[in-house]
Amino acid sequence: MLDRIRRRVDRAKLFANAFRSTGLARPVRPSGIAQFVKSARQSALGPHLAVMFHAAAHPEREALVEYGEHGVKRLTWGEFDATINRLAHALIARGVSGGGRVALMLPNGSEYLIAQQALSRIGATAVQIGYRSKPAEIAYILKNAEPKATLVHAELIEAMREARSQTSNGGPMIVIGADTVTDANATDWAHAISAASPEVPPRIKGGDGGGVIVYTSGTTGKPKGANRSWKKTGFESVADMIVQCGMRTDDRHLVVCPLYHSAAPAFVTIMLSLGATVVLMNHFEPEGSLDIIQRERITSTLMVPTMIIRTTNLPEETIAKYDTSSLRWVMSAAAPLPTDAARRYMERFGPVLWNFYGATETGLVTLAGPHDHVNRPGTIGKALRGNQIRLLDDAGQQVPPGQIGELYARNSTLISGYHKNDEATASSQRDGFFSVGDMGRLDPEGYYYLESRKHDMVISGGVNIYPREIEDHLNTHPAILEAAVVGVPDPEWGETLKAFIVMRRGEQISETEVMDYCRTTLADFKRPRKVTFLEELPRNPTGKILKRELRDL
Repeated sequence: MLDRIRRRVDRAKLFANAFRSTGLARPVRPSGIAQFVKSARQSALGPHLAVMFHAAAHPEREALVEYGEHGVKRLTWGEFDATINRLAHALIARGVSGGGRVALMLPNGSEYLIAQQALSRIGATAVQIGYRSKPAEIAYILKNAEPKATLVHAELIEAMREARSQTSNGGPMIVIGADTVTDANATDWAHAISAASPEVPPRIKGGDGGGVIVYTSGTTGKPKGANRSWKKTGFESVADMIVQCGMRTDDRHLVVCPLYHSAAPAFVTIMLSLGATVVLMNHFEPEGSLDIIQRERITSTLMVPTMIIRTTNLPEETIAKYDTSSLRWVMSAAAPLPTDAARRYMERFGPVLWNFYGATETGLVTLAGPHDHVNRPGTIGKALRGNQIRLLDDAGQQVPPGQIGELYARNSTLISGYHKNDEATASSQRDGFFSVGDMGRLDPEGYYYLESRKHDMVISGGVNIYPREIEDHLNTHPAILEAAVVGVPDPEWGETLKAFIVMRRGEQISETEVMDYCRTTLADFKRPRKVTFLEELPRNPTGKILKRELRDL
């Protein structure tokens, strides 16, 4: 009982500290409070209430800025909130109710954020479909999720049409960016929004309070729909990260990662909850992002390591053209961050780079700060508040510090499971702890390190080899930009190592030099026996290296 009380008190202190440090504790005019209370009474609990509050408190302030193909679009909090209400009414008119699901297949843009907030406002669930998905992949998701309606961009309509011809699921469509819509049971965005009311929609009963289903970019088999309900999600780890990174209500946050994944919308939700301004970049381009940082006085952004490497690899004279001194924190996520890449980025942009470990299924688990990259190369940091972590062997026994085990996490941000896939849900868990197959170790000071994914582990001559160690060493070579190591079949050893190398601009290195560089530091059995040079490594949209494609090579 006493332990439970202590935990509640500690949690309350954490949230109070986060509230004070962000600048949210500032005066709000009574009329704004009254308007928010009136609106909130009509609405279910969810992240959308924060947007509703900021719209009532300061409707004239800038909420969204979108850099797109047709120029720059800006929305105030009042405009943002009213459009959310309009879309919510439009979806209700098309049969979406509490607990219903709506498919979103959109590029980065303001419509994506409006849709996510509108679904939360009516207690519905967003089904996120990647804009690079092929018709067969889209059809699978539509069959699995059974959405009641679909929002799709005009540029993606052909793939969606073909997918819908393969299944009866999908419901009415709202098409963004179309001058005219000829599809039966479809409406263009402008008409759907203008025809709907800007008032708060009525409270809808039923369902689980809304949420999101993110389809994982699994390496084998069909993608699994990670199902997260807002009602069942706690935010202790989020509050801890907010305090450590110094996130504030006056942040101007640049979005360059795809919103259909999990990390980018999670950070957008945090920023909107704080009342910060969100700046959207439709398609990432390294120099273009620096230009936006300078123009908009960007204070924060989330990038995958590939973006960090590409930005750092710009010529010195290009980087020098832009004033990026407004940056206070840059978060790396979604894939391992090479130590050398982290150091080079901070040499150019200052000690602003953070790195968190987590997954679609687990939420935020660990956090590493700028100095950790220098003092503890390769670390993913310490556990965030609210997390319990276990490193287990194949028998389910916890391994001692320093040894490698499969990383399992338990917290209040775990998904409720994989949609319609109880077998996959059960196989990913042990005693309420969830794993996505990452292998890690713990040092005596409580810092965690990733070694590899479990399915990436190579067994050569009966010895387990974790490619991450070899990749980290190769990435320290001055001529190497990026490296990936996989296991390839070998008649004598079962598997041997093969390295795929991307060179820095203007550099050259031979296969023999690569092997010799490994010989200086790594045990002989960890040395790649073959080397292939590539222009770039194959990756999914969130930056993860597609090792299955490398194995196919």
